[in-house]
Amino acid sequence: STGAAVEFPVERTGHLIEVFTTRPDTVFGATFMVLAPEHPLVDELVPDAWPEGTKPVWTGGAATPADAVAAYRLEASRKSDVERQADEKSKTGVFTGGFARNPLTGTAIPVFIADYVLMGYGTGAIMAVPGQDARDWDYAKAFELPIIRTVQPSEGHDMDTPFTGDGPAINSSNDAISLDGMGVADAKAAMIAHLEEHGIGRGTINYKLRDWLFSR
Repeated sequence: STGAAVEFPVERTGHLIEVFTTRPDTVFGATFMVLAPEHPLVDELVPDAWPEGTKPVWTGGAATPADAVAAYRLEASRKSDVERQADEKSKTGVFTGGFARNPLTGTAIPVFIADYVLMGYGTGAIMAVPGQDARDWDYAKAFELPIIRTVQPSEGHDMDTPFTGDGPAINSSNDAISLDGMGVADAKAAMIAHLEEHGIGRGTINYKLRDWLFSR
């Protein structure tokens, strides 16, 4: 997969969460992050208590972030990778209690763990852009998270669904770069150049290797 590695700084800890994305043109629309439950930075993200403004739907009913993460990790450990990757409408996950910063908007975005993200692919972390991705859309709806479209939907598109096609970029500018009006290919190239120039990412190719089973 051709795309970019992008670094999201973590509040309070000084760590960086690196994600791989095939759609670097959509970074402006990243409104939350999701880590694999096994990701090594999860424990660093967890504060002693839920931050002010934490929504009940984010906590899994747990009294503290540590309790929530421990319970969810146990639940995820009972599933195979195939079960975790099943494309189901019902999305599960829990808020770590930590926030990262979108490197393009400067907005603090919550970091969740969810079993549909695996450590064996990419970096074990994703930037979630619900406006342009079906899984992220379902997750955002389930957990009452913001949705920002970064590609103008085509005429007649159902606005209650994500738009995954090509179109001009929207809502994608700051003081240093503007992708607005560009097509997807041009916006990808411009974003990768911007990430590299400012030291917050780089263009890269990600490989996914899987075992093959042969039988007679």
